[in-house]
Amino acid sequence: MMGKRKNMSFKKEVGDSSSSDKAFPVKIGLEVHGYLDSREKLFCMCRTDFLESEANSRICPICTGTPGSKPMAVNLEAVRKMVQIAIVFGSKINLETTWQRKHYDWADLPKGYQTTMSGAHAKVNAVGGKFRGINITELHLEEDPAQWNPDSGRINYNRSGLPLIEIVTEPEFSDSEQVVEWLKGLLLSLSYIKAVRKNAGIKVDVNVSTYGERVEMKNLNSLEKIRKAIDYEVVRQVEAYDAGKTQPRETMAYDESKGITVKMRSKEGAADYRFVPDPDLPVMKIDEKMVKEIRAGMPEMPEVKLERLLKKYEVGEKDAKILTRNLELVDFFERLAGNGINAKKNISWITIELIRVLNYNKKSLEDADVEILPEHLAELIEAVEAGDITVLKGKQIMNDFVPRSFSLREHKGEIGNIDEAAVENLCRQVISENAHVVEEYRAGKVASLNFLIGGVMRLSERRADFKVAGDCLKRLIG
Repeated sequence: MMGKRKNMSFKKEVGDSSSSDKAFPVKIGLEVHGYLDSREKLFCMCRTDFLESEANSRICPICTGTPGSKPMAVNLEAVRKMVQIAIVFGSKINLETTWQRKHYDWADLPKGYQTTMSGAHAKVNAVGGKFRGINITELHLEEDPAQWNPDSGRINYNRSGLPLIEIVTEPEFSDSEQVVEWLKGLLLSLSYIKAVRKNAGIKVDVNVSTYGERVEMKNLNSLEKIRKAIDYEVVRQVEAYDAGKTQPRETMAYDESKGITVKMRSKEGAADYRFVPDPDLPVMKIDEKMVKEIRAGMPEMPEVKLERLLKKYEVGEKDAKILTRNLELVDFFERLAGNGINAKKNISWITIELIRVLNYNKKSLEDADVEILPEHLAELIEAVEAGDITVLKGKQIMNDFVPRSFSLREHKGEIGNIDEAAVENLCRQVISENAHVVEEYRAGKVASLNFLIGGVMRLSERRADFKVAGDCLKRLIG
């Protein structure tokens, strides 16, 4: 069983009699693959909603590699998403690039090659840049292969041809925690520009090196799996060094059930893929005017939003981080503040109540069928603060804000608080219907009063004031 070691810079004694230490700086680099948020595949018009579709229902001769089929011109929507990502990193965008055929023999590759912008002598879509302190090597477009089930031998071609973005970093990470936090930040920023599909996840190839050649771990598709795979692989390499083994360059898979990495194959070089320019696709040219237009339309990034929430609105850090997890949510907050509401004081109406209602309905503010207006929530908050409705009634009204909110002014007579005389009538009704609970309260069971108040709130549809109802019940019970 491998012992646990701190996953940073390892120092091991070399030789039995030597007192000198050997330092192993851990170097980790990432190759992040994300599904671009595009309606169509990269070289055909098949839809990309593969998660919700029956197997092999989103296919055509092009994406299944039928002999004689030719690719269509590249999907412009995918190209624009790639440009947006490059702008986030501050990368240099190459305006003219050539598609390459990357050859390898695998069951999920119908054409026998993958169409990509990478390659031994290729000019990738963008180079350089930085994100959260880590340098970006490159980023490029490519198509996804199909989905092969090794147990059944069946292939689902719905994924074949989906537009992917691959982001390659320099090997500047030193431990798994740093990698996971960086990836969380990356996914958040990409969600702000709506570049990658949220429900499709990411696939990450992780390169780890300590004392020898780097080891690549393929197709890690969750943050927790990435964390565990890195931690295990670092310890494995260091203990291999202790045993006098040379670390070759190789490709590994992470066996989640056993918590170990296992060898897939020796690491290929670029020559193994036999990259050649694709003769069926023209040189891809990007207009500088399009780049300027995309740059001008870019939203603020989470870091900018967070700083403004903390400084301008004086929102607490915990609430500010909740808001900045979603662009629509933080924008909603700022628009609410623009409606004359003390947004800091009433922030729980967003960070608790609005999120509660959305989660209950399995919706988000960005869904096409959801329309919740900040001015409607502003009216509700003002009504609560004025005492026109109770807090409980306000929360109940919010339950009906999904999928579309509404103005309280249009329903004022239906939702306003009821007067004390009406509350007293309801209290009398609750007392008469719950004689045994009343006796329990008289006998000293304080919690029984809460039950009776709850009965009044239900009968009044939460329009009764909680304190008024309690005081009235106490008076009537004596």
